[in-house]
Formats: sequence, C-alpha cells, structure tokens
Amino acid sequence: MAYFTTSDQCKLYYEEHGSGEPLIFIHGWSCNHKFFKYQVDEFAKNYRVILYDLRGHGQSDRSQITERGMNLNRFASDLHELIEHLGLDQVSVVGWSMGTSTLLAYAREFKCQYIKKMCFIDMTPKLLNDPQWKLGQSCTFDIVQNLQFMAAIAVSWEFAAKLFIPNVFAKDYDQESEEFQWVFKEALDNTPHCMMNMWIAMAIEDFRPVLPTIKVPVLLAYSGDGLIYGPSHGEYMKEHLGTDSKLVIFPGCGHGLFLEDPQKFNSELKDFLED
Repeated sequence: MAYFTTSDQCKLYYEEHGSGEPLIFIHGWSCNHKFFKYQVDEFAKNYRVILYDLRGHGQSDRSQITERGMNLNRFASDLHELIEHLGLDQVSVVGWSMGTSTLLAYAREFKCQYIKKMCFIDMTPKLLNDPQWKLGQSCTFDIVQNLQFMAAIAVSWEFAAKLFIPNVFAKDYDQESEEFQWVFKEALDNTPHCMMNMWIAMAIEDFRPVLPTIKVPVLLAYSGDGLIYGPSHGEYMKEHLGTDSKLVIFPGCGHGLFLEDPQKFNSELKDFLED
C-alpha cells in the first residue's frame, strides 16, 4: 500500500502483491481497486500484481487537484507515470470499462510503450450511439439519454448510482444479494464532480481510429447477458484491432463478469498471459 505523486501533483493510491512479471489491473468508472478482489490472490501466486485507484476514485486524490486533469488523456499519463515510477517494462494490463478507455487513450498517446499484452473487459470504443453508430452503450444510449443521466448525477449522486449499478450485473441479477449491495455501497463512496467529469470525458471520446494501431496481443472479455455491452461489441473490437486477439464471451454474466464468474475469468486470463 503506497502513494505516488504524478507530474501534476495528484496523489494516486496503489498496491503491489506477489512477484514476477508485472500485471496491472485498472478499474472502471465509479469503482476502485477493490473490485478485483477475486483476482489479486490468484494472480499474485505468479505475477507482480499492481492495483491502483484512478484519480478522483477510491483512495486516490479527490481534493482540488481533481478540478483539473479529469480526462482520459490524463488518466493515460497517470498510468504511464506509474509504470515509470515502478521501473516496469513488458507490462500486461487489464482494463475494465473505463479502464479499457484508459488503455485506448494510452495506446493513442504512448503507442503501447512498455506494454506486453492487454485485456479489455466489456467496453465500446465509442460510448454514445448516433444514426451511424449502434454499438455504443446499450446500443441505444444517445446524446439525449446522456444529458438526462448527467442531469441525474448533478441532482443526486445516490439517485444516479441507483440507475447505474444494476447495469454492472447480468439481466435479472439478484439486487438483494451480498455482491450487489457491496458494489452499490462502494459506488456511493464517490465524489459527484469526479463522476460527472469522467462521465463527460468518456462520452466525448471516439477510440475507433485507435483500434487498428494496437499491435500487442489483446484478450477481449465480454458479457453474454449484459445490459450495456455484449458479444457484438466484442466482435467489433476483434475485427478492428490491429493485432490477433482472442474474444471470450461470458454466458450468464453482465458488465462485471470478473465479479460474477471469477473462476472462468481468471482461467481465461491465465491462459492468455501464459500463451
């Protein structure tokens, strides 16, 4: 458990577990490093597992510093600086949701420097749907719905979290379950302006031109029964990446597939890393 300070003076929280080749996990929007609770011990047996909280999230800086730098280019720079701070090379990185967006921004800004392999978990390269693009969030979420959701965040973060958190899980997931309640509790512990800024940051991005530039191996892990993404999103990513990639669909799982079926996810990720 430690902190490092970025070039713009933001303190980021990180943890290291185990030893071996470096493996970094990057969480999603409104989440934190603890969401990889079912991966840490398993991968620390053979890897140097590194978890961190994105700025504005978890135990990382949420002070006045987050009134700036809340965009995906800065998140990519934070990752780059963390890698250099730890003196890493040939790093495998796993990004979930906004974590994938962070990796796509990293590929755009740093050309996959230091990266050996990537794993993208359940994300689209362009969040908002439009008349020409139907593989954004839920295949229907457009600019009007986006403004409505931003308005919900502005009015009440708790209300917005109640709208969003069911989307983490598969359709018909038990919202009274311990796992669901844990995720909701973690989501409530967020700072509204950070959530708003990073939602906007994701909504304005279009990473489709970045995909062909990625030449490192990529594992694509996508939900089979999700509310916001699914197999068609993974198939698009596989078709447009500039490298051989492996697409794995997780039946019965939603956006948080590594929480819902950690055994399958861990097995697939191990096979990918060892290949």
